[in-house]
Amino acid sequence: MSFKVPSTEIPGYSAIYRNNKYKDGTHGAEFAHITTVHELFQHHLALAPKSEFLGTRKFNPADGSYGAYEWMTTTEVADYVEDFGSGLDHVFAKHVSDSPGASNGQQQSVGVYGVNRAEWLLSEFSIFRSRRYMVGVCDSVGVEYADHVINHSGVNVVICSLDKIPRMLDRFNITPGLRVIISMDRLDCSKANSVTQAFCAETAGVALRKRAKELGITLFDMDEVVEMGRAAPTDAQPPKPEDTGIMSFTSGTTGTQKGIILTHQNLIAASRSYHLSFRLSNTTHLSFISLAHAMDRCSIHMFMYGGVRVGFSVGDRARLIEDMQALQPTVFLAIPLLLNTIYERMVKATTGAGGIKGLISRIAYRSKQKHLASTGELNHKLWDRLVFNKVAAVCGGRIRTIFSGSMALSPEVAHYLRTALSCEVLQGYGQSESVACGLCQSPGDYTAGHIGFPVPGNDIRLRSRPELGYLVNDTPCPRGELMVRAKFTFAEYYKQPEKTLEAMDGEWLATGDIVQINPTGTISFISRAGNHVKINTGMWLSPERLENIYSQHPLVHTLFIHAHGEYNKTVSIVVPSATEFLPWARTVAKLPEASLEKLCAHTAVVQALLQTLVIHAELNGLTIDEKLGAIFIEPTPFREKNCGLCTSTLKLKRREVINYYDEQLQKLFTEVGKI
Repeated sequence: MSFKVPSTEIPGYSAIYRNNKYKDGTHGAEFAHITTVHELFQHHLALAPKSEFLGTRKFNPADGSYGAYEWMTTTEVADYVEDFGSGLDHVFAKHVSDSPGASNGQQQSVGVYGVNRAEWLLSEFSIFRSRRYMVGVCDSVGVEYADHVINHSGVNVVICSLDKIPRMLDRFNITPGLRVIISMDRLDCSKANSVTQAFCAETAGVALRKRAKELGITLFDMDEVVEMGRAAPTDAQPPKPEDTGIMSFTSGTTGTQKGIILTHQNLIAASRSYHLSFRLSNTTHLSFISLAHAMDRCSIHMFMYGGVRVGFSVGDRARLIEDMQALQPTVFLAIPLLLNTIYERMVKATTGAGGIKGLISRIAYRSKQKHLASTGELNHKLWDRLVFNKVAAVCGGRIRTIFSGSMALSPEVAHYLRTALSCEVLQGYGQSESVACGLCQSPGDYTAGHIGFPVPGNDIRLRSRPELGYLVNDTPCPRGELMVRAKFTFAEYYKQPEKTLEAMDGEWLATGDIVQINPTGTISFISRAGNHVKINTGMWLSPERLENIYSQHPLVHTLFIHAHGEYNKTVSIVVPSATEFLPWARTVAKLPEASLEKLCAHTAVVQALLQTLVIHAELNGLTIDEKLGAIFIEPTPFREKNCGLCTSTLKLKRREVINYYDEQLQKLFTEVGKI
């Protein structure tokens, strides 16, 4: 339950709500001695010095396959951090000594650019060792994004994977402040991995060094920097709680990415809040969500309180299940679009299968759900042995908790995964500005359709948004914009004081998200305030809320809904769920061999899907204004378009989607008309 702080309502604002176990709004005294991520690393070192810590799958260059995980112990990581951190001190002293801030005591920054891998965390801990801070450069969003991050943050030193170096040299005129590049991979290509396959000692160690030198850039690899530090160790200069730890960048769903300054106090407050919420120990975690953003990094920091093995994905989403089977994680941190994909595949193989297999699976599913509801037990001796242990083995067989964030997860998906995998499925809420922290379901909560309660140390309240029709005195549930006050809320937007002021309401972070407080004390997400549109009937609509509802239909993989002030209907770009849509559409079109692309353009299929979604809207209580007026069926998922339609966490960039599908959207609006 949330704890409602008495007598805290003021006009236009709801009462303040806190975690029921931490009613004073603090974390208490537990782990109070840990004030920086550097100290958290020392805590983990003392807790598990000889335990496996960072794992990487062995690469076979002969056939491009991956084997078992190979591990660095916590002590080995600590030794590496000392050597590489000392080496970084020498790099800065020799090659960046005349940069702005180098001589007046200001903190210096280091960029890290590449897919998730052990070198990310080795770099992070080494950067913190000498009171520097890290700027994450997301690997999957595009070179323009990387240029913006490097320029806006003013980094002079970037640690990156070998494949990023040629493009950085190609675009040096766009990022002229760059002084040093440190390759995560050996420049002589003597340690084979999937990145070095495209290079050799001549193209990397000789040609790239020569080209970098001509541009005035010094090029090292991490092993060379380690040798510098090993030959001449330097004294560590640990950070202070108020020091910057990370500059993270917003996902860009609403415009140009902003640099978010997160201090060590912010990072520790977030990880401590989550640890006190879940108290996980001896965790095995698969890292694949970009470490350039807060979600995965905050989770790793959380797991470090109780001991963790971090195994890194090979960086290919098509191999993610293979990674899970090799690592056998005990937790799974994911976003709804990925969980939806896993759900669809599992359902097709179990409850959605034909014949006796499907019949037994459906009986098992219903029986296990009843057992869970009556006993609170996630496991079932009979049905797990006959059906669900095989399903769980697909994901490694040891998952005990799934954490879902970034977007709303369908209750149907949550209930299925909880039942089929015999694990907790906990939804949460956070923003980059709050280190991905804020609210989360509690362990043992087997409900769905909400984002839980405030985490320890977090105050929340709602602010009325009357122009959108959301008021804190709405009945039966208070509704409004979520406001957050906690030690994990960000320090500022880098070099954008006006944006910082816009994001705050006094000491409260104005999240821009509309939520409601349920009678149970849980919080339900409604939509982004900035995504509301007033149509020509005078009604305010939330396309994002409607997307969450329509996407729950089994024929839909994902969709984008658009509304316009001149029209009274919404229109949509629908990406179908191929496994469900293909046989259905072939039946509708009476074309048993037709391709997905042909069916998506078939008039009868388009109209049938539209009518199906309208019925779905009626069943979910949507108003006439919220029913779709016209649709365009897109056979290719948005994330596969490779034109910047999605963020690194696969959230849609609404402005980019509107521009990309401008022609189709205009035709759809013409079809529905203005009356």
